[in-house]
Amino acid sequence: MKSILSPVDIRCLALVYLLLVFAGLIASLLISSSTNWLPIADSEAGKALLKNYNEASHFIFLTLLSIACIILIRKAQEHNNKPKKNQKNNLDYLITSIKQHPFVTGLFAFYTALMLQQASWFYKEIISWYKDIFDNHLLDNFTLRWDLIKETMFRNDFRFYPLSHQDLHILSWLTPYVSIWMIVNAIELFTIVILGTKIAHQLSEKQARRENVLLFSILFLFDAATGFTFFQFIYSERIVVLLFAFFAFHYIRHCKQNQAKDRFLAVFFALLGLFFKDTAFLLFIIPALTVLAAGSAGLLANKPKFSRHSIDEWAKAYQLEFCLCGLIIILSLSYLYLSYIPSLYAGVKAYDSYLRFSRFEPDARFIVLILTSVIRLSLIIRRKASFSLLDALNASAITYAFGLYAMVGFRSSNYMALPVQFIATINLMVLWIWATESIPASRGNLKTISLAGVIASSCLIGAEHLGRDDFHHRIVTMKTTHDSWVKTLDQLNQITKKTRENGEEVNIIYAKSWFRNRGPLERLNHDRLIYFDFDSNKYTIMHGTDKGSSYIPQKGDFLVNIDTGTKRFEQFKFDMTPYRKIYDYSPDESNGMIYRRIR
Repeated sequence: MKSILSPVDIRCLALVYLLLVFAGLIASLLISSSTNWLPIADSEAGKALLKNYNEASHFIFLTLLSIACIILIRKAQEHNNKPKKNQKNNLDYLITSIKQHPFVTGLFAFYTALMLQQASWFYKEIISWYKDIFDNHLLDNFTLRWDLIKETMFRNDFRFYPLSHQDLHILSWLTPYVSIWMIVNAIELFTIVILGTKIAHQLSEKQARRENVLLFSILFLFDAATGFTFFQFIYSERIVVLLFAFFAFHYIRHCKQNQAKDRFLAVFFALLGLFFKDTAFLLFIIPALTVLAAGSAGLLANKPKFSRHSIDEWAKAYQLEFCLCGLIIILSLSYLYLSYIPSLYAGVKAYDSYLRFSRFEPDARFIVLILTSVIRLSLIIRRKASFSLLDALNASAITYAFGLYAMVGFRSSNYMALPVQFIATINLMVLWIWATESIPASRGNLKTISLAGVIASSCLIGAEHLGRDDFHHRIVTMKTTHDSWVKTLDQLNQITKKTRENGEEVNIIYAKSWFRNRGPLERLNHDRLIYFDFDSNKYTIMHGTDKGSSYIPQKGDFLVNIDTGTKRFEQFKFDMTPYRKIYDYSPDESNGMIYRRIR
């Protein structure tokens, strides 16, 4: 088996790595000990220096990453032993799959319709990132968006996910319509479902059954974390789980079939996945570490046990695991130069540091994952079960969950838990396959098993919907939020238009909001857009007449609470007595209100 890297390549890369780490640590020590030799970070010169550094370092990073990805893809193509399918064969395969899985196809179509109904411009960060996309009649979408790049590559707060959201960035160049974006979301989700089912079949080592795709679909599509993530655009867990699913599929297949193509593709998907979430490396490296440890201890039948007398043979057998573990070197070096050094210079605290170890809220699926792992571990230790790659994936899921807990807290229903829920769903499928394998495979039995599986998975989904953090509650909450924003903005447009027609000034006051970048607000009829700062208790004209000047509220001004929430006004004891409410989206919501100053 040809090695991914030759010994000479490894030695050269190790030397370069050590030199770069040494240089980075020296720079960090100089910055932390004294910055007299550099401009103050808050000064104009300091901001310019930081911006130029981020631009140069990320350009080098993206260039090297692109080269590495191209090399891995070419290597995988060189080792592709299967004949290429033409377009007609691919279409025939798709049609055949649809005919074989009519219920799954119907479920996918229904789910896509739900997602499209949810599609909107009014997602939190999207409002800021694409505030000017409506300019030039939606014809100027092919442009670099500084706000989106700054969100991930220029954070300078010790967080590190430089590729996060960049898939959305590229997608927006192809089309400015969010309905198309949502269809892409659906394609990504259904790809994950199909790969998840294949992974479950590989891990169970049992014959694949058609109904398992339907069962996996029900279990994963209607999980709260799935709805939270895929019914919106802003969460990078979509791509993390997609890349992890491809990685796990190729990694497992390589372990079983030892094909070079799968080896290169596993490294390719792992390399990309590292940079979409700062905790994602656990998903790609922990399985390799677990396999390396288990194999070295003699727990793998097809891998040699560690022996000082046959180190070369041992290292050759685990070269993919060593390569995957070696990705931590690339990650650490990237973090040092792209995040740690600029964050140290900026002198800011780590983002969301106050959330560390804040909450741990597992659900039934996570408990099943833990119990499966513990029981299998005890059986493996007592030599009553063989180590499986399922154990490696479970180790990565558990490590990932506790990694989230250490950084920002862990909630099973949250979008951050999607990778854990994906692996938990794989566990449920593997357990179901093992439990039903002993039943004779007659036509009647297969129908009974399928029906029982659908009922069991539906019952689990139903039980999960007894809580407040279920799939339905998440989707309804998002829909209500978006609807309130849209209708409040539409109502404000009508009110300001009528006010302008009456010959009156239109001054709109807004406070802390996702609309703070003013894109949708600037398209309204207005003379002035005025921002009220709760902390300083000051009014500043952000757009319109006397832009940049301070402002004193006057009779006839409009105060909007599109998404701010009444609690924030109450928290800062904002005086509402001079204002009269002229629009309220719903008495049950704390936002979606328009007021007019009457004195």
